[in-house]
Amino acid sequence: MYLLNKIPIALCGLALITPNLAVAAIDYLAIPLASGFDFPVGKPDSKGYYKARGFWPNGHLGEDWNGRGGGNTDLGDPVSAIGDGIVVLSRDLRMGWGNVVIIRHAFLDKSNKVKFIDSLYGHLNERTVVLNQRILKGQKIGTIGTNHGMYIAHLHFEIRKNISIGMHRSKFAKTYANYYSPTSFIRANRQCQTSQKLHPTPVNTFAPYPGGSPRAKFPRIASTILKKPSPRGDSKKIIPEVQNSVKPATPKPGLLRALTSPPRLTPKVQDIITEKKKPSLLNPAKPRKRIGLLSRLRSRFSKESKPRSNSRPRGLFPRR
Repeated sequence: MYLLNKIPIALCGLALITPNLAVAAIDYLAIPLASGFDFPVGKPDSKGYYKARGFWPNGHLGEDWNGRGGGNTDLGDPVSAIGDGIVVLSRDLRMGWGNVVIIRHAFLDKSNKVKFIDSLYGHLNERTVVLNQRILKGQKIGTIGTNHGMYIAHLHFEIRKNISIGMHRSKFAKTYANYYSPTSFIRANRQCQTSQKLHPTPVNTFAPYPGGSPRAKFPRIASTILKKPSPRGDSKKIIPEVQNSVKPATPKPGLLRALTSPPRLTPKVQDIITEKKKPSLLNPAKPRKRIGLLSRLRSRFSKESKPRSNSRPRGLFPRR
């Protein structure tokens, strides 16, 4: 196993001062320095993948990596740690992020100074590491995902100079003061000086973030449990009690019933319709005399009836 020894109180008493963010006292964990950095997919040289979206300050603060097959062909492909380090965040944050892993790395730069960076891996389909776990370069830390179906499968990858950002990107300047261009950083630090000594690395530097898996909307109802038959031969059926049972919703009327049933009218409109149907007292309607078919034919073809004109109507300019 690896050491998780905390440095004495003189080091643990420090607090991180970040504007508008409340952060607890920083702890330190001893980890080895990173020997170098590789790409997170298609290790070590991103073989079979391409950078679909690059890094630019005040815009996209990381890189989106896709498989060359396009679409969701890279869904479930392994994601590897770019270097030795320790996990400082492993959560399903949802809220546009999904499963996220952040690993902290300590390394020696060109001037032999110890520096710290955070590598972020977002939109993962699954996470295979836990908080405070020591990670080796090239170790699988998760798989490429879609942020629960929100995006086409890809890896969102960031490298940060400022180890206080965490998931509060809006609280910090989106410039090179806080971020590295991931590809440029990896190419410049493929090999780093190593040391057998463990180096104290600060952890617990992030402010609390409200994201996470939501609670279930409805209580889970326990299923029926059948008890094994006793030696006497009688079996008992145990039904667990559920305090907060969910009542089924009342069924809605069907579409056919809604179409065939007459519409509901207000009393005022109904009174106006009934008044129109009543016969007027001043001009009572005269009863119609019913005439049979034979009587109508006789009246039509009798000699007393006027003959119908066979002449066609002429227009404005009749022919001569």
